[in-house]
Amino acid sequence: MINFMVACASAGAATSGGCYDWPVIKQIIILFGYAVEYIYKFLELIGLPNLGLCIILLTIVVKLILLPLTVKQQRFTKLSSYAQPEIKAIQAKYQGKRDNYSMQAMQEETKAVYAKYGISQTAGCLQSFIQFPIIIALYGVIRNIPIYVDSFYQYYANVVNTIGDTVVNTVPGLQGWTAELADTDKVTLLCSLPAKSWNALMELFTNGNLTTIQDNYAEITKLNTFLGINLGDTPWNLVVGGGIGIIAILIPIISGLSQWLSVKLSQASTQATGGQDPTAASMKTMNLMMPLISVFFCFTLNASIGLYWCVSSLFQVLLQILINKHYRKVDMEEFIKANMEKAEEKAKRKREKKGVSGSALSQAANTSTKNMQSQAPRSLADKAKIDVSGSSKTSNTPPPANSLAAKAGLVQKYNEEHGMDVDESTGTARKKYKK
Repeated sequence: MINFMVACASAGAATSGGCYDWPVIKQIIILFGYAVEYIYKFLELIGLPNLGLCIILLTIVVKLILLPLTVKQQRFTKLSSYAQPEIKAIQAKYQGKRDNYSMQAMQEETKAVYAKYGISQTAGCLQSFIQFPIIIALYGVIRNIPIYVDSFYQYYANVVNTIGDTVVNTVPGLQGWTAELADTDKVTLLCSLPAKSWNALMELFTNGNLTTIQDNYAEITKLNTFLGINLGDTPWNLVVGGGIGIIAILIPIISGLSQWLSVKLSQASTQATGGQDPTAASMKTMNLMMPLISVFFCFTLNASIGLYWCVSSLFQVLLQILINKHYRKVDMEEFIKANMEKAEEKAKRKREKKGVSGSALSQAANTSTKNMQSQAPRSLADKAKIDVSGSSKTSNTPPPANSLAAKAGLVQKYNEEHGMDVDESTGTARKKYKK
């Protein structure tokens, strides 16, 4: 997901271009834009206008909005861990069997186990899918907060107006600056401009224009500064610059550690149930790599993005601690029983709407049995009795000469005369073994 967000960022501004112009994501960005504006106005009202505080409050608000989905996903993970031993037993039962009959049987038995525990097989993926556009939109807004806040935007707009038609694409970070570029996109370029590039920009101007840019940049720096860190710059540039910028190294470190801790707490919760996800081995490397990737991007992207990841990860750690504490007090047998009853009641309501009666589990079992029986391989003897004229019924009349049924009958007769029988499970001939 981190790679995807970075790709979106490189494709265009948060207000135009890249994935930020996609349906749903674009609408969510607009909503978050209003949220940022009101949060910043609130901070101005209490005398604390600051980009860092705005990011923290926005991240907490979004996390609270997503809280029901997060809790539901944790509940799904907990129940799935109890079902895993049975799922693994089914997988072991059909290990190495790739025929359609075995694959469908395994699928039906797995589905029955999930139904027994009242778990939807698509629940985990669905919740992640719902959160995905929200997180992408949040990322797009945070990296360009000044665009959505009038009082903040005005300082950048003053710089854009002062630059005018001056050629500034020689400044590192402003290579895409052209006279035809929209003002909002010019502001986007200035939002991610490091301090050394601002100094290079000022060198192109003199007298009143220089003073205007210096004054507005001073206000921008003031609003961008959080705990001594300029959130408009990257931690790497701040560390290289020395001084108090060394504090910026805490952002990638906290982000990486908090993500690692969140993963460990989640794994501890699953292991405590005695179950183990069959994909745990493949996920282990990913769980180690993601915190390292987070550290890398927090070093190279604006510190505002790193702050968002830190707050988001710390919130997740706190939530995971509370969830683990809650489930330690829960009687899991009663919890699973209640979930099964809830799933059965939900299925019962659906059946009543369709005019169907009976237990959901028994119906699933009957359907499974019928499907398996209908698809079970026929013996050669059965195949020989099939009327190939188009009817599925068996026929007692001799089949036409040289027909498929006649040839099958000859093979069957040969097998019987030469000590052969038919493997009922596969429909193939095999040699009889006499005692």
